[in-house]
Amino acid sequence: MIAGSDDGYEEIVTQIGEATSLAAMQDIAGNICKFYHLANIAYHAVYIPGAKMFNPILVLTYDPSWVARYKDNDYFRIDPVVVCGTKSFLPLDWMKLDRENAVARGFFAEADRFDVGRQGITLPVRGTGGERALFTVTANMSMREWEQRRAGYMKEFQMIGHYMHDRIVELSGYRDTAPKPALSPREMTCLEFAASGATVKQIAASLCITDRAVRLFLTSGCAKLNCATIPQAIAKTVSREMLRP
Repeated sequence: MIAGSDDGYEEIVTQIGEATSLAAMQDIAGNICKFYHLANIAYHAVYIPGAKMFNPILVLTYDPSWVARYKDNDYFRIDPVVVCGTKSFLPLDWMKLDRENAVARGFFAEADRFDVGRQGITLPVRGTGGERALFTVTANMSMREWEQRRAGYMKEFQMIGHYMHDRIVELSGYRDTAPKPALSPREMTCLEFAASGATVKQIAASLCITDRAVRLFLTSGCAKLNCATIPQAIAKTVSREMLRP
C-alpha cells in the first residue's frame, strides 16, 4: 500500500460500501486525500443511462469557488483531462497532456490559482450498466516523490475508483437492484484472489490449475456479472456483499 497501511485501505473500502448518501461519499473523499497525502480527489460521472443530462454526478474535494467557476463556464468542454479521459481506457497522467495550445495553458493556469494540484492521474471508469466516469487524484509533491508514488496510485485507485463509482451510482438511484448472479465456487475463488492483488499465475499455483483455467473462470465470472473488466467485477461483488474487500 502506498500510504503504508493495509488497514487504512480496507477501512476506506468499508466506508465506501457503508456510505448512505453522496454527502457521506464527499467526506470519504476527504479522508482518502488525508490517507494518501493528496491535494484533491474528483469523481465525475460523465454519462449514466437514464440520467437526463451529461455530467450528472460530481463528488469533489476541490475549492467550491473553482467548482462554481468550472460549471458556470462549462469547462467540461475544454478541460484537457475530461476531453482526453473520456476517450481513453487507460490511466491518464497529467504530465503527458498537451499544454502547448493557448486554451490548455489558460485552463491549467487558472486551475493552479485554485490549488487543484500540480500533478494528477485520471482513471476512466466503465460501469456495469454502461456508465462512463472519471476518477482523478491530484497532488502537490516534489517530482521525485510523485514519480515514486505514481505507479502505486494507478494500481490502488483503479480499485478505489470502481468501488466509489459503483456505490455513488447506486446511491443516486441509477443502479439496478437485480438479484445477485450465481457464481460457481471456482469463479468466486478466482475473483477473491484477484481482489487481493494476485496475478493469474499466482492464482493458478494456489489452486493447482492452469493459467488458462484461471482466465476462463475470471472471464465467465465477469460475463455472469455483466462486467467488462475484472476490477468492475470485483467492485460489483463487493458492493453486493458477495465478496469481502
